[in-house]
Amino acid sequence: MAVHHGRGFAAIEYPTGMNQNGDPSQAWIKVKPDGRIDVFAGTSDIGNGSKTVQAQIVAETIGVPIDWITYDNSNTDSSPVCTGTFASRATFVAGRAVEKAAEKTREKILEIAGKELEIDPSDLEIIDGEVVAKGAPQRSISVPDVAAAATWTYGELITGTGAQLKPFATIVDPESLSLTLIGNLKSPGISTDMLQQAVA
Repeated sequence: MAVHHGRGFAAIEYPTGMNQNGDPSQAWIKVKPDGRIDVFAGTSDIGNGSKTVQAQIVAETIGVPIDWITYDNSNTDSSPVCTGTFASRATFVAGRAVEKAAEKTREKILEIAGKELEIDPSDLEIIDGEVVAKGAPQRSISVPDVAAAATWTYGELITGTGAQLKPFATIVDPESLSLTLIGNLKSPGISTDMLQQAVA
């Protein structure tokens, strides 16, 4: 039998969640007066570690230790919407919702910290539960102290919400490789360059 040499090519498409929309996830985060953080989401953990993954996303995004995070998905009747736990969407879709909520929560923490330190929030960052001035780490305030100030001094709740919904299906013109979104949502980071590389 003759030995033939050549090149093989294989491809696979693995969608995360429902590839054709109708796939929302939402999240709500609040910071308690002691600085500990509650995350409310509807994602069911079926042994895939989604509670841990989403808690890690929140901790990293805000800048606090993960053991400060309490993740509550115990009541799907009152929790934010989540389409379900399948097709890796607990990380890639629901995880994006908690990330957005954490970003808004972080902004609010920095806003209150800026008042306390009399520093513009854009000049502050959160590192391991401490809000510090960029380039001047001796100017700092802990997240628990910020949360206490929000509650007892300013009468505010530090909170943030987030939602993730995949954009509507795109139409690709094979001639120009252009993308057209159906609807009023942003493209999920697909560029013409990426398409050209894919078909090259």
